[in-house]
Amino acid sequence: MKIDEQKKLESLFLKAESLRNEGNFQDAIELFKIILKSKPNSTPVLNGIANCYFQLNKFELAEEYYILCLKNEPLNPVLINNLSFLYLRTRNFKKALQLLEKSLQIKSDQENIVEKIGYCLIETKSYLRAVTFCENFLKKYPKNNFLISYYEKSLFQTGRNVEGLKLLRKQKGFIQFDNDKVNII
Repeated sequence: MKIDEQKKLESLFLKAESLRNEGNFQDAIELFKIILKSKPNSTPVLNGIANCYFQLNKFELAEEYYILCLKNEPLNPVLINNLSFLYLRTRNFKKALQLLEKSLQIKSDQENIVEKIGYCLIETKSYLRAVTFCENFLKKYPKNNFLISYYEKSLFQTGRNVEGLKLLRKQKGFIQFDNDKVNII
């Protein structure tokens, strides 16, 4: 590729990114697609298109482009997370969970991904897995309120009510039982 053509493509990419950041997603897609004619396997360009389609709620098209990105870079946690966020948005928790777990294996210091895995475990009613998962990651992130709430819910859902009440009391204060009602003070 000639230097002039490379500079033109770089300029187009910067313009497309600027349009995307301004919320002009359709115009950005058009510029990204022009770049794709010269660089059909460019992961940043494919990801830019996928992100634009995601913002336009065109989830099937976004998924298609995220998958193309992952064919180029299957171990890139940012790309894996992007596709998992799409699955979260479309409430496909099983697919999201698989990708989030893969991402966490690749890069272990992603607290936001840990939160999303906990959320998926609760949404898929995988309460036993959620208990173990939360116990493990609350050691690393002891003040994470999302994990604490997922842990509480999973304890109650698995019949570990005493532990759940102790955790609830620790988080909220005093628990008072009155005529089959529970009041948290």
